[in-house]
Amino acid sequence: MGVRRFTRRATAARADTSWVTQVGDVLSWLTSAAVAIGVLAGVVSSLRERIAARPPVAAAVLPGAVTAGVAAVLLTGGVLGVLARLGPVSATPAVAAWWLPLPAGRRGLLRGELRRVAAVTVLAAVAAAVPVLLAGPASPTVGGVLLGSVGAALAAAAVVGALVVLQAAGRIRWVSTAAGGLAVVAVVVPAAAASAAAGLGREPADGTVLPAPPPALAIGLLAGTALLAALALIAADRRLTRLPAGALRERGETVQYASASALSLDARELGRALGTVVRTPRRPRTWTWVTGPERAVVAADLAVLARSPWRWGQLAAGAALPVLAARTRGLGDVPALVAVAVVLGWGLAAVSVGEPSRRAHASPAADRTLPLSAGVVVRLRAVVPVAVLVVVCGVSALLVGQGAGSPLGWLAVGAATAPAWAGAAVRGGYRPELDWSGPVVSTPFGVLPTGVGATLVRGPDLGVLGTAPLAIGLLLGEAPPVLVAVQLAWASALAALAVETARKKS
Repeated sequence: MGVRRFTRRATAARADTSWVTQVGDVLSWLTSAAVAIGVLAGVVSSLRERIAARPPVAAAVLPGAVTAGVAAVLLTGGVLGVLARLGPVSATPAVAAWWLPLPAGRRGLLRGELRRVAAVTVLAAVAAAVPVLLAGPASPTVGGVLLGSVGAALAAAAVVGALVVLQAAGRIRWVSTAAGGLAVVAVVVPAAAASAAAGLGREPADGTVLPAPPPALAIGLLAGTALLAALALIAADRRLTRLPAGALRERGETVQYASASALSLDARELGRALGTVVRTPRRPRTWTWVTGPERAVVAADLAVLARSPWRWGQLAAGAALPVLAARTRGLGDVPALVAVAVVLGWGLAAVSVGEPSRRAHASPAADRTLPLSAGVVVRLRAVVPVAVLVVVCGVSALLVGQGAGSPLGWLAVGAATAPAWAGAAVRGGYRPELDWSGPVVSTPFGVLPTGVGATLVRGPDLGVLGTAPLAIGLLLGEAPPVLVAVQLAWASALAALAVETARKKS
């Protein structure tokens, strides 16, 4: 405790900011959060009015409350996965070098880190829960949103305590995998069930939700959650002494890497910091069909995809997300919202199949040993993404267009969109690094290069453009053969442009 107090005082003595400036920063952040919540509430209210004025879609059979629950599960899985990857308790290289070797109790040294992690997680849980609480009920109330936010905060604190206990026991590696599997199941199962119900001709859901619990029950649930959070944090505090120094240092390096990537807005480096490792298979596989360097490149891309169950989960979730939006009452009534879900879902699928391109850009030495030119290698990197996304986008579009026109037309227009997203995956994987040698601008995240925005959207921009004909089909409510031809030509042209620009940057 004394070491932490001495370090805090020494840091404050050498700091350029006073407590008045820090209080002002806190008030500024709180004001910004309040304004954001107010704007979000206005947007949700306006969107409700627009949805209510439109005629219901027959295929939208899923209540909005179910989709709101799915969003809550997704956010919970994301928080669990990030916390499991980053610690949750860790020690930065400076802390590992100065604090851990001292003859002081590790519990007192790490207690501040536990408090910071718990506070950040609670704030993130509240920020993620507010949109769900506003969109879930048919008529949200201030009291309901406040109670839900308090419950989310208490649940987040309990989760942090439980994860620290698992970290001390050395059993935290399976948490991220379980959280990812839970998120995939939460998206795929409702989407498949809603599609089956729509195919059987079930009546659309009336949008009602379960009645609100009585005040006594709600207060009892909050009290139980608060007790659980307190017990979990107390157990976590007592087990801080069992955290090994090596694991703390390793997690701290990951946290520092991820923090630097997030502050510099480098999404690719952030993905590498939080990404999963491709595991070696238990039994060796023979690739008898690999007889040349071209097939070797394709086989390597297939191996990266086949050995990562995380990527398969991303593909399944990316295919199911647009279907979930199209089958949800309210969301399915607005084609623009379905188109946004299509972009988000298929963009997630493109990110999963773009892993070989990102690896090739990070370590180009392996590709340079092949007897192939750089242009040929980049073009070969698009073979596996096209083959996989044809299936993913085709099946997803078939289910999105269920009950609206010819099923084969929607299947064809979805498959025709795949080249654009495959090109986006390759273009995003080979995008150049941020140029810190040029002019910079001051932002809330710190000093950033002037071209950071163009670098961030490089890749997804062509995917969004390539989905424009399909979005027109959603507005029309059908997929005629002319639209399929236009979609295929447009997506192929964008894919060629993406591969060509990726070749120049490789």
